[in-house]
Amino acid sequence: MTHIQTKTSNGAAKLLSGAILAAALGFSSPVYAQEEIDVSIVSGFSPAVAAVKMLKESFMPGVDARLAESGNYVINWQEAFSGTLAKPAGELEAIETGLADMGVIPTAFHADKLPVYQIGYVTPFTTTDLVLIHEVVDGLVDKYPAFRDTWTNLNQVTLSASGIPDNYILCSAEPINSLSDIDGLKVAGAGPNLRWIEPAGATGVTGSLGNFYQLVETGVVDAMLVWGEAVVSLKFYEVCGNYFNANLGGVNSYVINANQQAWDSYPDEVKEAMIAAAKQYGIDIGNFAAELGSQARETFVANGGSVVEIDPQERAEWAATLPDLAQEWVDNLEAQGVPAQEILAEYMQAMRDAGEPVARQWDQ
Repeated sequence: MTHIQTKTSNGAAKLLSGAILAAALGFSSPVYAQEEIDVSIVSGFSPAVAAVKMLKESFMPGVDARLAESGNYVINWQEAFSGTLAKPAGELEAIETGLADMGVIPTAFHADKLPVYQIGYVTPFTTTDLVLIHEVVDGLVDKYPAFRDTWTNLNQVTLSASGIPDNYILCSAEPINSLSDIDGLKVAGAGPNLRWIEPAGATGVTGSLGNFYQLVETGVVDAMLVWGEAVVSLKFYEVCGNYFNANLGGVNSYVINANQQAWDSYPDEVKEAMIAAAKQYGIDIGNFAAELGSQARETFVANGGSVVEIDPQERAEWAATLPDLAQEWVDNLEAQGVPAQEILAEYMQAMRDAGEPVARQWDQ
């Protein structure tokens, strides 16, 4: 008789006795018990958005492949995407409360709760290498407890930090040929990055990938602060015929997290597979962003749009006009006992060591 132990809501395992089943079927070869673990994984976005697309194509199969090497465990993934469990920006709460076992959280929407993770948003004009950002930030997470301590009161464990915006651009309904053309525009952005364009005279409007298209199409805003991969994947070029590249750079914008109780219920082998797959996700999503982002210029032109590259001198002038975003970030965190100046210096030095096109030395 087959023995089945059903999974409880906190992520306990469902056990199928392979030995008994094999005997019933007449198999004589050695068999073992395989444990099936139900894992609900959440994102408010649809699989058309790169963060979810790469969960399905990198992270989840990556966990499966690692576990298949021993055959001791198998994950029964329960996908909760496209707003079925949480809307965009609702993932943090869904994981915190245990509504979902794990998922990908867009950190830009939670600057108040996740201040230390805003390091990419306070250092624009630094790098367009997302894989580098992922590796450097993950290194900081491992070294500085402030990153992991962030999640203690939010009932979560973090597996890896990553990002998808490799290089923010202005995608606009009307042409932008220089920095002066930004003056007077209403621009949609994620929130923290709106401070990059407000000194140029723009009015920032907080939005998300889920409503940028509609905001421009209906004339609520004139432009969106977005990146090449999203322009291609979500067809933003249909409403924004103009691409202005100021090489604003990329940011760490996502984390893959697990609910604390769910995480505690997983065997060590499963935890190790998830962490390894999450780190590979950071590499894969970075490479995916670069690949699709490189197609954005051609896509604009093919659809009758225009592409303008900022003059390097104007880029340097723009960077110099911004408030000291990084120092504000440092002061706020240092007051809470976080060694933010040291973290910032290490991040910026890693970018300099990699030869990135840093327009402003945010740590100096």
